Amino acid sequence: MPKTIKQTRRDFMKLASTVSAGVVLTGSTATMAQAQEAGMAGPPPQTVEDQFDTWVELNIDNLKHNIAEVRKKINGRPIMAVVKCNAYGHGIVEIAQSMALEGIEHFAVVKMDEGELLRHNQVRGMILNLGPFSARDARTAITHNISQSVFSDAVDILNEEARKLDRIAKVHIKIDTGLGRVGVPYKIADAFVEKVAALSHIEIEGVLTAMTEDADFNPVQIERLNAVYDNARAKGIDLGIRHAASSAEVDHDPGSHLDMVRPGSALVGLEPMPNMDIRPVLGVKTRVIYVKDMEPGESIGYHQAFKIEKPMRIATLPLGYSDGFSLNSVNNANVIIKGKKYPMIALITANHTSIDVTDSDDIKIGDLVTIIGTDGDEEITNTEYSNQTGGHAYHTANCLKPYLTRLKV
Repeated sequence: MPKTIKQTRRDFMKLASTVSAGVVLTGSTATMAQAQEAGMAGPPPQTVEDQFDTWVELNIDNLKHNIAEVRKKINGRPIMAVVKCNAYGHGIVEIAQSMALEGIEHFAVVKMDEGELLRHNQVRGMILNLGPFSARDARTAITHNISQSVFSDAVDILNEEARKLDRIAKVHIKIDTGLGRVGVPYKIADAFVEKVAALSHIEIEGVLTAMTEDADFNPVQIERLNAVYDNARAKGIDLGIRHAASSAEVDHDPGSHLDMVRPGSALVGLEPMPNMDIRPVLGVKTRVIYVKDMEPGESIGYHQAFKIEKPMRIATLPLGYSDGFSLNSVNNANVIIKGKKYPMIALITANHTSIDVTDSDDIKIGDLVTIIGTDGDEEITNTEYSNQTGGHAYHTANCLKPYLTRLKV
């Protein structure tokens, strides 16, 4: 029989009052803790034991392992860790700070706000914005010592803002050697290099390209990049650090490693690599917020979308598409509760998901639920979840909303 409202609320409040010393959360819970310190909120800081909203877990041991695996491949070269898109959904501050503790000094982002956020969180070393920039972004870059990728006449904006501030802006010239997205085309790159080198308030810190990850074409791209580099050197222009290799090239193309490598997905373990033992860093957890028995004739969801045709026990989770989860999760994906898998059913809504737990009589409010990760002998990897929902591991991770708490474990 289902519990009464009073009983379930009492259980909820009892669990929510549990405090465990030494557990520190980030994201929304950190914001709440700061507010409490300022006298703006009453309750004590949350811990994982009383965290009911869905959260992301970061396996820092696996992160360290992946960094070590990359280092085995690169013969002492420096790493510029790509932490774009909120570190592929993992949490840019948490991941970058953890990488810095492992000796990674350089980071790449795709939005100036990401670079500024890292600086505000005491991440030092080189930060390179690979994305576009405005005059305002240029001022941010100069003020916070953020390097900027350039490949068009927008570099003039950067030079002008640096002149106004009486500072020097650092740039990496991006060459399109065949990927065809952005970058000055390699055939006309020599003239652009000369133009940038002549700008009064610009320092060229590096030159880069993005690889197609086509093993047969990689040598052609590197040859084109090196040609631009050598032509500049012949004219007395130092283009600084050459870098091209993403995770795929780190794994299997030493010829592209040049002066520095630029892995991203391999470091956070988004998917396996053929020649490296890459382990997942991402986990996603939540808790049961309600359990009830339902009878034939009842329904779940708007417009009675899911009709109950036989006696069922339903657990409700505080997880929905507003948190970044796919609408295709329902009827395709499972979750793990107490070491056993249960299917998602009905329709996923903005904030709720229903789980069929008919086969269990011991699931209760507050029980831990694993969306991605391991519980007991059962595991759901990001790749498995993504395959079940018709997506890709990159997509699943990147869609996780930044407001979800990131917890290092």
